[in-house]
Amino acid sequence: MIGTINPIKLNEVIEYEDLFHETYTGTSLKAGRIVQIVYWIKPGKSFITYDILDEKKKYVNIEDSPSPPSVQRREISFQTLFELNQPVDIEIAGVKRPSVIVSINIHWNVEGTEVSYGVTDVTDTTYFGVREELLVKWNPAFAR
Repeated sequence: MIGTINPIKLNEVIEYEDLFHETYTGTSLKAGRIVQIVYWIKPGKSFITYDILDEKKKYVNIEDSPSPPSVQRREISFQTLFELNQPVDIEIAGVKRPSVIVSINIHWNVEGTEVSYGVTDVTDTTYFGVREELLVKWNPAFAR
């Protein structure tokens, strides 16, 4: 899957005053520095959340909202090796199980980018946070 999103920049500082701009009332954003961007992809829905660090607290999974021009955004392109609803194999306790991808999460932070998946197996159990590297290991036909 290839795509582009337009989130608030990583390490951008949202000032307290930015949250009270007359055009952007009711925002879910918090004052502080953006330390992680997460793009969530599920069937029929996708959205962006942020982890925001201020001097005293860390806010996690804060949904994106319209923001005033003083808060800078930047386009980010991404590419995943797997798609939603794609059949894959996963390995649980050494046993391979046929499964299907039900969600994709892409995380950006100062350490880089990580792609993980939610995968439902034949027992109708869903495993979230399955890293792309593991899916490639279990499904070598998809190696880059």
